[in-house]
Amino acid sequence: MKRKILLIHAIICVFFALILLYQSRFAFLIWNIILALIPFDLSLLCRLFKARPWRYLIAAVWLLFFPNALYMITDFSHLSSIGVGLNTAFQFVEYAILAGGVFSGVGLGLASLFILYPLLISNHHHLINQTVTFSILSVCSSIAIYLGRFLRINSWDVFYQLQTTVNRVFSILNQPDFWIFVLAFSILQLGLMLVGYQLYLLLNQPLDIKN
Repeated sequence: MKRKILLIHAIICVFFALILLYQSRFAFLIWNIILALIPFDLSLLCRLFKARPWRYLIAAVWLLFFPNALYMITDFSHLSSIGVGLNTAFQFVEYAILAGGVFSGVGLGLASLFILYPLLISNHHHLINQTVTFSILSVCSSIAIYLGRFLRINSWDVFYQLQTTVNRVFSILNQPDFWIFVLAFSILQLGLMLVGYQLYLLLNQPLDIKN
């Protein structure tokens, strides 16, 4: 297990090196993926603790950083800087870098959820429980993504600028675009979580091979 974890981090470091060597305009992906690594590493840390109070404490910190991973879906908005025609080698490489960064960040976020969820929910196999839990998480994450993308509020602002952050959140509650964004991204994230978790359960169940 340790070897696999180290391999994942090593592959990410190689991706960072490629971005820097190519001098991609999408170098911001390095920081975004680092933020996506935080919930992934927190979920791994949670596995080391058997006591539920410690697991819940880690999960609370995880919840603050989890939206940073799914936030990377919105990084596809940067495609406009290279165009969408994909007619040149430059566009090919930049598109591959952007897509690779987005998929890596989202994948790390979903993986962290799938590691953490069964540690906290005993009957995690039940689809109803998954739907309820993932729906709540999707809405919370969508709100956080909106705050990060459009209001530029970061996870750590909760600690350093709590009052200002709360005031800015309440200031957008009467904006229709906010609710449309939250609805659309909640549905998108819920679909990713449910499908991804079913695949996770499928891959982790013992094979039933009959002679």
